[in-house]
Amino acid sequence: MKRAFVLAITCLVLSNVTATSQTRRRSTQKRPTSSTSFEEKQQAEIRAGRQQIATQIKTLTQFLYLFGGISKSIETAEQVNRNHEETSVGMSQDRLTQNKTKLKDSIKNVRTGLDQLEASFRLNPVLQTYYSNLAGVAKLGQTAESQAAANSLDQAGRSLIAAVNKLADALVALR
Repeated sequence: MKRAFVLAITCLVLSNVTATSQTRRRSTQKRPTSSTSFEEKQQAEIRAGRQQIATQIKTLTQFLYLFGGISKSIETAEQVNRNHEETSVGMSQDRLTQNKTKLKDSIKNVRTGLDQLEASFRLNPVLQTYYSNLAGVAKLGQTAESQAAANSLDQAGRSLIAAVNKLADALVALR
């Protein structure tokens, strides 16, 4: 009889526990609000903008490293040709012209990259607020291109260095 009584109480307790567990309300997980996802999208856009600027800085600094040596060799070869000297540094006029043309084309490609970067910030609603920090970098590329076309390679290099400085400042502002 004690066993039956203990069994009956155990059944009552267990049935009561399962009954209350079934009547509990199930809570749904809170979904992120649209503002959170909007903020996440904004942060992703800003990170992408920083990455674009960083990539452009890397490209420009590598180009400037090569540009310095190439422009120096062109200037030296021109000086040797003007003085009609016979040295190993001299280049034929055709080769000198080819090297200048390649260098000018490379500067044109750099300017195109700067134009695209500036346009991507100008046209992106999230990045437009940072556009003022970047505005004018394409103009510096255009100035460098004009200076290289006028055979002022040293000044073209200085303009590209100014573009790198402007990009670095824009990168710092983009936080």
